[in-house]
Amino acid sequence: MTAAPLQSDAHPPAIDPPVIDWAPALMIGMVGLGLAGLVALDTGLHGVALFTLGGALGAVFIGFQYGFASVWRRFLVAGEMMGLAAHFLLIGLCALLFIPAAGLGLAATGSLAPVSVSLVIGAFIFGIGMQLANGCGSGVLFSFGGGSGRMLVALPFFILGSLLGSFLLPTALDWGSLGQVAIAGGSGEAARLLVNIGLIAAAGTAFYVTGRRRGQALSGQLLVGSVVIAALCWLVFILSGNPWGITFGFTLWGAKIAAFIGVPVGEFTFWQWAGPQRALTHSVLADVSSLMDIGMVIGAGLLAAIGGGLRRQSWPPPRQLIAAALGGILMGIGARLAFGCNIGAFLAGIASGSLHGWVWFVMAMAGSWVGIRWRPSFGLSR
Repeated sequence: MTAAPLQSDAHPPAIDPPVIDWAPALMIGMVGLGLAGLVALDTGLHGVALFTLGGALGAVFIGFQYGFASVWRRFLVAGEMMGLAAHFLLIGLCALLFIPAAGLGLAATGSLAPVSVSLVIGAFIFGIGMQLANGCGSGVLFSFGGGSGRMLVALPFFILGSLLGSFLLPTALDWGSLGQVAIAGGSGEAARLLVNIGLIAAAGTAFYVTGRRRGQALSGQLLVGSVVIAALCWLVFILSGNPWGITFGFTLWGAKIAAFIGVPVGEFTFWQWAGPQRALTHSVLADVSSLMDIGMVIGAGLLAAIGGGLRRQSWPPPRQLIAAALGGILMGIGARLAFGCNIGAFLAGIASGSLHGWVWFVMAMAGSWVGIRWRPSFGLSR
């Protein structure tokens, strides 16, 4: 018997190219082009640009498999630090533009929200939910676009929870609040930027150095993904005038559906505030968050179809679908009470120099710890 020849580096084994799902790819592409046409009629080229950025973010997130829920879970369970180091790199890059926006002549403002009891409770609830659903706001969207059965359940319940959260928020705000707290808010823009970059760098460095001491390495995929996402966040900030946010789009979809079936949504306090009221009376394609959410699903779905990822999806067991539904509701309520998700509160809040972003991070991490311990009850691994 002759030995099998050894594979050499000069002649690596052949790797089969991905099988493109042509039918879904063409269908998703046509839907995307049709929606882009409707957006052009509704909000012009400005809206098309934001829709395209949403698509690019969806493609980047699914292409780089850039997530938050799994990174936080690996940190809490196995002490893996590099994912969080990458997150703070992303936040720091965004802060370089968000905080000095006015001084740079940009007609854009960062994301500031109250430090309140509502924030503490909402972020904690969100953390539980994202571990049960296996994804955060961005994760639900790009995985939904990629054909995930779990997210096909989580997203509708996320929308429902967001609507319920909008009914609860005005009351929750009366539970106590310190108001908006900008870190180094009494200082000039340069000082604010230096103080906040220092805090972000300290957190990111602490995670990175601890990880290195444990023999961990920051992968090129995480590094490049963070830089590309930061560049796209810059473009969203410049074009829209605000940091990228996800969950208000879900809240708006829920309100539109509820109004369609006869629920008097406009009578609730949240929907009488200027911003929500304006969004409720206009098209879902006129709201930046909603528009980009739709674009993100299209972008993720198109890349998944091109890469053959849609063929590899399987339907989860019933217990996991129950977890996805429960996680979706908890994330929806939590995001509304806490003024956003991992993107709108954690990333945008800290990158804007707002204390609420740091509080959100701590409380959502605590909620994640609880959610991880609930996962086995639904047939999910820790």
